[in-house]
Amino acid sequence: MENKDIRRANLRALMNEYISSGHTKAQFADKLDMPASQLSQITSDRAVRNIGDAIARKIETLLSLPTGWLDRIQIEKDDKNTSPSSFILQNISNDNTVQTYRIEQYDLEYSCGGGSLNNDYPEVIRAVELNPDEAKRMFGNRKASSLGIVTAVGDSMLGTIDPGTLVIVDKTVNRFISDGIYAFTFMDGSHIKRLQLLGNKLAVISDNKIYQTWEINEENESQLRIEGFVVGKWEMNYTRLG
Repeated sequence: MENKDIRRANLRALMNEYISSGHTKAQFADKLDMPASQLSQITSDRAVRNIGDAIARKIETLLSLPTGWLDRIQIEKDDKNTSPSSFILQNISNDNTVQTYRIEQYDLEYSCGGGSLNNDYPEVIRAVELNPDEAKRMFGNRKASSLGIVTAVGDSMLGTIDPGTLVIVDKTVNRFISDGIYAFTFMDGSHIKRLQLLGNKLAVISDNKIYQTWEINEENESQLRIEGFVVGKWEMNYTRLG
């Protein structure tokens, strides 16, 4: 493993342990004195951002770890084990040989709000499995590996995407392709919002009309990073009956 991968695996393991004790990713980010969007980027399987020397040493100091701790392999098992509260939605089939279409949780977090990532909706769903025929009806010819699950936070897309909704993102879309709803990072905030091309500017539109439309233009477009295109949603509601 390269040093960048060792650091990422160790930090992800620390984060998972912290979350399994009843905290959130946002609280772990606060503990590390960094935006939650940055934490998602440096712990993601997709190498959005590496953990540099300065950040590594700062994390070790804040967590009272020995200098260089992040640079050494600390775990032998898979660091992506889910917490006891996590579960998988699976298709029910009498045919045990059926091949399933599995969509994994996306490592990045997005806000349907002002960019704040205080997540009141714990990510207890780590994957969804579908019958391939049903998946084809829902997602066309998209491969399962191209999709990711994100839990929406905030109310700026209320009516279209409500807080706590599972959002399905096509991770292969990393540029503006047409008007639609995108998962993207702008400056220090990560968002799920509607993007519309207006001349040489992108209008960032919230479906909840109490939020104002804002623009991304030539002066600040370098701060924009599109992470995916929203292709669907699942509204998850659980009622305890016993």
